[in-house]
Amino acid sequence: MKVSDLFRRWSVVALLITVGHLLFGNIVSGTDSGMGCGPEWPLCRGQLLPPWSDPALVIEWVHRLFALLVGGSIVVLALIAWRRERDKALLVWLAMVSLVLVVVVAILGGMTVLLDLPVALSTAHFGLGTLLFMLLVVLAAKAHTLASSPSQGDTHRWALLAVILLYIQALLGAYVRHSQAGMALPLWPFLTFFPSLAVGPLASHWAHRALAVIIAGVVAFTAVRAGKSGHMVLGVSSGALVLVQIALGMLTVATRLDPFVAMLHLAGALALLGTQLVLVVRTWPMSAYVPLKGEAQAS
Repeated sequence: MKVSDLFRRWSVVALLITVGHLLFGNIVSGTDSGMGCGPEWPLCRGQLLPPWSDPALVIEWVHRLFALLVGGSIVVLALIAWRRERDKALLVWLAMVSLVLVVVVAILGGMTVLLDLPVALSTAHFGLGTLLFMLLVVLAAKAHTLASSPSQGDTHRWALLAVILLYIQALLGAYVRHSQAGMALPLWPFLTFFPSLAVGPLASHWAHRALAVIIAGVVAFTAVRAGKSGHMVLGVSSGALVLVQIALGMLTVATRLDPFVAMLHLAGALALLGTQLVLVVRTWPMSAYVPLKGEAQAS
């Protein structure tokens, strides 16, 4: 069944705002501005609109504003889904889960500030934010997929494997960043092929790079499978994004974790993850929507 233009457009709006929030969050951590508003939440140094005299305060305040925009956009998306797309069970379910998840992410973000940015909680906060991004990608892809596009072969399985590995890599990258292990391996690609796993920062950074090699292979194979199954644009995009990510990873270390370069590295990771998710949606051997009982009978 056709999805309303309003829902399709708003699914993209909510997704883009969420991407902006994740990227700006990377700037927050890269500039050590996480406590720019002090150990207070949701207020910033006791005020809703504090004076913009401190760069760290401005960066953290804008990050919180982004979070508010993310929450508002998903509330609107859920309302549109409930009012206009109630005959499409999967779209409504995805919108409602996104609404619940954005509340959890907001609460976790507040706890992260109140507890002075613990590494585990900061990593979990990013992980749930990335999960929200993934839900919105699937939702937007479903909203723009008007008919089923069954998989030819096992493309969907390889794309799903790539998604899982990329999500693990995102969590590992967040842990490396928040545990200040970004420069534990100043040489590229490896300082040593088998570092002592007893050294925390070195081991986590090494694991991040080792997993990147595995992901590059999986995504390359998935790209070939995508091309053969009729999804040439997604396949070529996947291969190109892997090369861009490798270059950005090298540049991030070469610039000693420059915040802007690190943000671009995250942007590339989100683009690659999003591409694989769209490929999963497009090649999954099911109809684009899970119909309600009434729909199934009518068809």
